[in-house]
Amino acid sequence: MTENPFSSFNIEMPKKYDDQIKSYCMTGGGSKSREQSPFDRQVDFWYSAFLLSVKYKLAPATEKDTYNVTPATILSTDSYRITHIQAAYLAITEDFEGLAENKKVFDFAIGMANAGIPKLLQILSDTDQKPLWNILDEVEGGLSDHGKAV
Repeated sequence: MTENPFSSFNIEMPKKYDDQIKSYCMTGGGSKSREQSPFDRQVDFWYSAFLLSVKYKLAPATEKDTYNVTPATILSTDSYRITHIQAAYLAITEDFEGLAENKKVFDFAIGMANAGIPKLLQILSDTDQKPLWNILDEVEGGLSDHGKAV
């Protein structure tokens, strides 16, 4: 297992999206139908929002009114996420020295995820079909866009 340099931090998301986010998570009081609540946990939602913001090259968002989702020790469970966060930080900021500053990298991850939350909520709430199918369509579209400028 990869050491978790973010274990002393907390994953934070904007309070204004709290109810919406929880409705798409199985553990957050969602509908308990996988089609309606495609994410197991809020951290999975958060990480997906992070990935979307990287894909769409969004600028990190600064949110003042946030809530503590969970300690970042949870990232140890899926340690590849730590590597993805560090790689995205390096690719986007080109700040190799900053990579050694765990708080700086984690703040970047929080900002990127918070920037991606509105986009992820938009995708999930598409009224044409259920949230699970909406996110799968996004993934499939991303795969078919492979090699094309987004």
